[in-house]
Amino acid sequence: MFDLFRRKDSSLRILLGVLLGLVALSMVVTLIPGFSSGGFGSGQGDETVAKVCGEPVTSKEVRLKMQQMLNKQNLPPESAAIFIPQFVEQYVAVKGVACYANETGLVASEQDVAEKIQKDVPALWQEGKFVGSQMYAMMLKQTGLTVPQFEDSIKKDIETQRLRTLILMSAVATPKEVEDAYRASEEKVKIEYAVIDPVDVTKTIQVSDAEVKAEFEKNKVSYAIPPSRVTSIIIIETSRIQAAIQVTEDEMKRAYTENIESFRQPERSHARHILFKTKDKADSEDAKMKALAEKTFKELKAGAKFEDLAKKYSEDPGSKDNGGDIGFITRGQTVKNFDEYCFTGQLKTLSSPIKTEFGYHLIEVLERQPAGQKTFEEVKGAIAAELMRTKGSAGVGKFADDLRADLEKNPKRAAETIAKNQLPTMRFEYRNAEMPIGNLGAKPELFNAVRNLKVGEATQPIVLDPNRTAILTVDQLLPQRQGNFEEVKTQIFANLKIAAGNKKVMDLKTRAAELMKSAGGDLAKLAKEIGAPVKQTQEFGRQGFADGFGPATSMPDAFVKKPGELFGPVTVDGKWFIGKVLEHKEADMSGLAARRAEIVSLVKTRKASERADVFEETLVKRMIKDGVISVNEAAKKRIAQSYGG
Repeated sequence: MFDLFRRKDSSLRILLGVLLGLVALSMVVTLIPGFSSGGFGSGQGDETVAKVCGEPVTSKEVRLKMQQMLNKQNLPPESAAIFIPQFVEQYVAVKGVACYANETGLVASEQDVAEKIQKDVPALWQEGKFVGSQMYAMMLKQTGLTVPQFEDSIKKDIETQRLRTLILMSAVATPKEVEDAYRASEEKVKIEYAVIDPVDVTKTIQVSDAEVKAEFEKNKVSYAIPPSRVTSIIIIETSRIQAAIQVTEDEMKRAYTENIESFRQPERSHARHILFKTKDKADSEDAKMKALAEKTFKELKAGAKFEDLAKKYSEDPGSKDNGGDIGFITRGQTVKNFDEYCFTGQLKTLSSPIKTEFGYHLIEVLERQPAGQKTFEEVKGAIAAELMRTKGSAGVGKFADDLRADLEKNPKRAAETIAKNQLPTMRFEYRNAEMPIGNLGAKPELFNAVRNLKVGEATQPIVLDPNRTAILTVDQLLPQRQGNFEEVKTQIFANLKIAAGNKKVMDLKTRAAELMKSAGGDLAKLAKEIGAPVKQTQEFGRQGFADGFGPATSMPDAFVKKPGELFGPVTVDGKWFIGKVLEHKEADMSGLAARRAEIVSLVKTRKASERADVFEETLVKRMIKDGVISVNEAAKKRIAQSYGG
């Protein structure tokens, strides 16, 4: 596909610049549109979890995509067991809709895909030229994708969006719908609330040793120790293995010569900026942001500190806390107008407000570095470090693989290796995924690795962190047994405390509901009666979020009650809230005319989205009924079980 962009000279000329650009991506993410977008197309894998239009969805594909979600949401691996069933269904549905769009003629060509990638991922272009297939694949690898997977996901996305566009074209916004939507967008409330938090309530619960003992005696059979494994864990410290590795001058020079193109540095610019964001905001905000940018420009020219105003005003989360500094960037890495000033603007001179698709920027170029070839002496240290890392990783990998083989086939030799290399080893009864292991803490991935092993078997080497790799062996299988009091008293204490806390929460919630009838709007008095703290929110709208409380959609009564009236109890994230309306600002309908076009578009988009959801749900059900989509429930279950489900 990317023959459309491939340059005649070597694409590796700008390798170093792009790699540096990858680091910069995390610092100026709001300047680079869509870099992390994309999904999976069909991939190679072991077991088929589903089939969509004859195309397999493999367990490998699902696991990789699931891992991306876990990483992005910062969730523990065992959480996957909860999400796997819904995740597979949603993933299959997306593929089904894309298949339908393709079959109905909404086909995206290679040119369409290429143009969308060029628009969404400007980091793939340096000085207006494509970086080359090698760098393209390398950059995608950072996100866990191959080139075919990425391009297939872009193709499906284009085709699905075309289908949704057709649905959008059929949506109509009536005058009443427009008025209601405008009113909802402009109406604001401010509330105070009392909160009954189960965590805080449970902390007040006292459980005596006598109660714990009585519960054990009463329900002794309920506190059995589940089947477990006596397990040994051997820790291989990378630094010990690497200490014996050496890198020679000849090896470094050979690496430099073989990768000479990698050490060409493109022109770079070091800049800082303040972003006054307009993207994803109402059109009416544009003038406000421009005025604020101009006001800030004057303050800076008058002597205000750039760092202070960046922290105060900038809406670029990647740089504002760093005084607006985005570090070094290369040509084409950021959006057009921003990029142009960084490479043509006067050094150490503040720009007037510059408009991009993200908003208005005040930019100062701190330094520029011309393109050039790094000498061997300049990069010698980096080459040595990389060779040490590469040889060290290979050395640790071979050492770990040899040790694992000996653990299963030659235990005596394995014991000698462990002793000779002074490898830290622990032996323990492994009961569940939440159980802490020495100073490692709880490691669910280790439990999942040993849960199905037989006695004498060892896990594959598992990387714990950059300096430690672990191998676990199963030494003995222990059947389920009755736990003694000392083994289960902590569990009983926690269970009793939680149960008592939950009961008290429900009692307080019931009491609060009764007090509301006679409180006469006196929330402070009610809160004192139930021992709950009173807090206040900021002003928010129907589609907004109330600090400390939750989404406005969780408290519809807040928008129908009058100031001074109470509402609730309502539950959000397990907590119970009793609210009081402090202020209620009705929408100023005189502003509708200026925003009518915007509101009409929002209403049509919302209606189209609702129609699309219904259409897609019906479509997928029909495709399943017709056998166009099929899901292997057993395979789906096996994936969930592998995560601890």
